[in-house]
Amino acid sequence: MRKGVRDIIFGTCMLAVGGLLWWETSKPRYQADKVQDYGFDPAFFPRVLLGLWFLLTIVILARSVVVWSQEVEPQNWGRLAGSVVLSAAYIWLMDGIGFLFASVAFAIAIMVFLGLRRPMWIGLVGVLFPLLTWYCFVFLLQIPLPTSPWFVRL
Repeated sequence: MRKGVRDIIFGTCMLAVGGLLWWETSKPRYQADKVQDYGFDPAFFPRVLLGLWFLLTIVILARSVVVWSQEVEPQNWGRLAGSVVLSAAYIWLMDGIGFLFASVAFAIAIMVFLGLRRPMWIGLVGVLFPLLTWYCFVFLLQIPLPTSPWFVRL
């Protein structure tokens, strides 16, 4: 398969899924309530993310023209399966140990699994990114995330 064909198939699927998700956010039940007197309806943040989704899709589709004739490298199915297993474990752990601890464990595990071998970057990204994400959601956006049973008051 050629990279251009792969990118067109993937981009088209992304457009279809993104369009369905956008359509879902336009339903009246999401438009009625304003969230915590911020003036935003519950569909605001998902639509921001969907806007980024559509921008990424446009980039992928534009890239398909540039890489049209290049051949695709063989798929590493073990890496894909391992990533799916780690993602499933992350989702399962989130309920038991909370978003923050599960996210730190997942970020470090996935970077090591995918071949990153620089301990400073693994530690920095694996701890800081989940910590900043958690802080933004819980304190800035006031969106509750699954909490660790050890630190219920956070």
